[in-house]
Amino acid sequence: MTIQQTPSSYGVSKAFLDALDNLAQKPSWWRDVLLRDDVFIAVRANSLNVYHRGASIFRIDDGGDGRLIPWTHTKYLIRQQQVLAQLHHDGHFQPADIGWSQYAGPSTLSDMIRSATDLAGAEKSGLHPLIVGSSKVIDVELSLLRANSSIDESLADTDAHSAGAPPIDRSQDRLDVVTVENRGGKPFIVFHEAKHFSNPALRAKGEPAVLAQIVRYQATLRQHDATLRQRYVAVCQALVRLHTMQTAARTALPSSRPPLEPDPLIAAIASGQVKAEIDPDPRLIVFGFDGDQRDGRWERDAKRLREHQPALKIKAIGSTRSAHEFF
Repeated sequence: MTIQQTPSSYGVSKAFLDALDNLAQKPSWWRDVLLRDDVFIAVRANSLNVYHRGASIFRIDDGGDGRLIPWTHTKYLIRQQQVLAQLHHDGHFQPADIGWSQYAGPSTLSDMIRSATDLAGAEKSGLHPLIVGSSKVIDVELSLLRANSSIDESLADTDAHSAGAPPIDRSQDRLDVVTVENRGGKPFIVFHEAKHFSNPALRAKGEPAVLAQIVRYQATLRQHDATLRQRYVAVCQALVRLHTMQTAARTALPSSRPPLEPDPLIAAIASGQVKAEIDPDPRLIVFGFDGDQRDGRWERDAKRLREHQPALKIKAIGSTRSAHEFF
């Protein structure tokens, strides 16, 4: 199947992907990323984000003409094997090189991922296995300017923020996960908001706060419908190419296991074989409860949520650790 790359206003350029493909064929930080099962690569306009537990450990900008400009936040560069640093009487710490100043192979990436793990909260940590264990996920940490904003465009993730970048408009909505879904032969792009069971937004004496959040997201998704349709064609095209890179990198190393096969709907959307519609009604995902909480408190919480918003689609799971194909 031949897939033509959409102009990079909604995704990334062919030259950018070609450069990544070349980099994947030799020892490099990018090949190390492709060999890991615990990261998700999200496609943005003219960049990629590499996520672990909601943290963008790399943002790779398209510099034009096939130039790759990778960024990371310094908080992910702590050397994890260094436990103690001594503070001397003159005020300096020893050792001084407690952070990575040069990429030194898989050990650097492992330290970056451990740093991201240490910084992640319960919500991002719990959601992560659902993301990397699903073949239907096409995007995470989607940021959109809220409905009625004067600018109609999606926002890049700023965890790895470049110097000199313009200030970000904070009036934005961020949806946790985006998936593809086949409903009786009709493809849809579906959006998900995830909450840990302990999140107070799930419960209140009156209307739980999460419901106002969902209503706001519905308005935002409707406003961005046309843009999102085009965006996710470009996203699926890039994901097909990235999967090919990942497969080739792992095939070249017999000790690596094959990557998770993406849902066939992704390639169908990428090629134009099908046209996906935008579902403007986000799903609510709730996780992180035990059996007693499920039969007690969560049962009451779910009932109240549905009383206030009967059409709300809720999917709940206690433990996410071993979940597979949840979406």
